[in-house]
Amino acid sequence: MAGLVVKPRFPRRRIVQIVVANVFRYLFRGAARNWFRNIGSTAPALSSMTLLLLLSGLVGLVGFALHNLEQVQAGQASLLHVYMRDGVPATDVDSLWDRLAKDPRVANVTYVTKAEALARAQTIPGLPQLAAASDGNPFPASLDVRVKSIDDAAAIDQLVRTDIAVDPLDPTSYDRGAYQRIQAVLLGLAVAGTAFLLLLGFVAVTVTINSIRAAIHSRRDEVSIMQLVGAPRWMVRGPFVVEGAITGALSGALAGLITFGLAVAGMQAGSATFAQFAPGVTVTVAAVAAALVFATGLGLGSGSSLIGVRRHLES
Repeated sequence: MAGLVVKPRFPRRRIVQIVVANVFRYLFRGAARNWFRNIGSTAPALSSMTLLLLLSGLVGLVGFALHNLEQVQAGQASLLHVYMRDGVPATDVDSLWDRLAKDPRVANVTYVTKAEALARAQTIPGLPQLAAASDGNPFPASLDVRVKSIDDAAAIDQLVRTDIAVDPLDPTSYDRGAYQRIQAVLLGLAVAGTAFLLLLGFVAVTVTINSIRAAIHSRRDEVSIMQLVGAPRWMVRGPFVVEGAITGALSGALAGLITFGLAVAGMQAGSATFAQFAPGVTVTVAAVAAALVFATGLGLGSGSSLIGVRRHLES
């Protein structure tokens, strides 16, 4: 009787599960074990990347706050106070109002009486003392003109200066170049911050590449054997890329937590002052910044490792 050979049948799902488990064990568990084994050579990359990401997160929050502050300043600069002369007839004020309201560059016009101007001044530091030192009300009535574009403020200022209803000595609140100076300062800060972060980024990437090179040299016999037996490229490169991703993820998590903690601490220390100097920065914004810092760290670590692997495994 001829022998009967029975071949076991494995379900395709079971085969896929085994392959996935083996790949996970090789790529991730092995990479994590080697990462902890080489913590001495990885520590410089971890610390430099954490510093870079922390500064990036803080600079990002500061940049976001400065952008919002610029919008606030732009909104204030687009509001032009046209001061009325004392004793001006109502017909002259109405005539100027109609002329401004019909101007296509003007969004809206609001009349502010002397009493309303005094009440508004009471809320501005320093002005209540000025009002108290005067016998009467030193603040004139005005037409508050909101222009559609900040660039049109100068033209509206020139339009109303010679009007009969306007105070000839102090016609408007227009400050030529104030908004441009704010923009120049913000642009300078942005350029300096970007240059500083690029420098730190170069240092962090270089240190990470060097740490990957050290890891490759420490396992050069293992890598050579895998290349000789024809192992696929992803099997040779994968563990080193995962090690870099671990470095980036840990750096991003640490920097993100510190960024979030500092932002929340600033909000709790002085909510009114913080909202004044950092408008728009909330707990939600801080959490989004922390998440972006973590994602940036993960990408930076993986990308730096991939560059190092390509450079030193193919050289």
